[in-house]
Amino acid sequence: MEILDPATLAERSDGFDYGYWMKCSCGGSSFLAAHDYFAQMDQARMTCERCGARIHFGPAVAALRDRCDPVLQDGTVASLAWYHTSTSPDWPSPDYSSRFAEALQWDGRLVGVNREQHILEETTRALHIGTYETAIENMLRRMNHEGDGGAQFYLYRVLRRSGPLRINPGYRDENHEVAAHIRIRYLDAHGLDAVRYLNVHEAMGVLSLAVRPEVIAAVQSIEIPLRDLAQPIATESFSEDVAKLESLKRDWMAAEAQIASIGRGSRRLMQLGARPDPGGLTKRAANLERRHQELWRDFEEALGKRFLTKASLIIKQEFTEALASWRSASPSASMHLFVERYAAMASLLERPEEVRESIRNTEWRAVHQPTTRTVESEVDSSVPSSRASSVR
Repeated sequence: MEILDPATLAERSDGFDYGYWMKCSCGGSSFLAAHDYFAQMDQARMTCERCGARIHFGPAVAALRDRCDPVLQDGTVASLAWYHTSTSPDWPSPDYSSRFAEALQWDGRLVGVNREQHILEETTRALHIGTYETAIENMLRRMNHEGDGGAQFYLYRVLRRSGPLRINPGYRDENHEVAAHIRIRYLDAHGLDAVRYLNVHEAMGVLSLAVRPEVIAAVQSIEIPLRDLAQPIATESFSEDVAKLESLKRDWMAAEAQIASIGRGSRRLMQLGARPDPGGLTKRAANLERRHQELWRDFEEALGKRFLTKASLIIKQEFTEALASWRSASPSASMHLFVERYAAMASLLERPEEVRESIRNTEWRAVHQPTTRTVESEVDSSVPSSRASSVR
């Protein structure tokens, strides 16, 4: 396949303050604004615009947000700019398989699967690419749910090879057919280069692609966040709040030290009055912890109002949880460093056009030359050598 002209790639921009469409059993779809989703999250009920029935809304019934999405047109897929985030500085790495095999500590716990089969399964997944918003939300999800809170992330812009793309008709709905673990053998069996699917995990309701590595001709990449894009931070604007938080935490830690020898179960009984609490030490520690948590939530809300104004409450919550994971992974980081990190990360959502401009100005790196190797031929090798794993 020939390589497309990078200058022809078209950008899409959905932003981070979007609403959702939810499917009803009657076959209709109803719109749900982001603020209503957030406000009703506990009960998660809405009325179907078509039949009046109550819909239990959420990812399980998410519908396509844009029924005229250009990704639905096979001929348009190649002309769009696609994005991905990863903790790997050389994604998609041609030697991922060998590195995975070297790092694998095999204990044989997977019944019916040997080491070579496991390596093959984990290193022959399709690669996932999507919109800019999908890529950023993927990073937030991984920080919060996959132990990558303190990891360095990279943003990738993808150029695919030109020529006909064998792609599934319509799109796969992730709620009915999981797309996260599509493997190369599936693409081979169905004669496909890519699977178009409804993403319900990031930027819920948009279309993403799972592609074989050979589809990707080149990538551009940058480390994120870009500190140069962060809003200037006036230290005096938050120094008082920082001082209060640090003082309260010192008092809380001192109170915890006084009861360090008391087990958690006993502490709880003492706090409830079921056991004597000499000097009220456990109650004081619990009260200081609660006050610190309340003050911290107020501080996060203030940061959100200052640095994160263009995202919905849903995305703000995901962002806050991701930054909490960064704090957990960076226990020695000062409050001032946290604020700087918050502002830098927020710029990815607040100034997406400038982030995209930054990555467009980087050089292209060629990746994955076309190959005629089949998955079956790799089964005979102890270490599959040319496949890259997807990182969603």
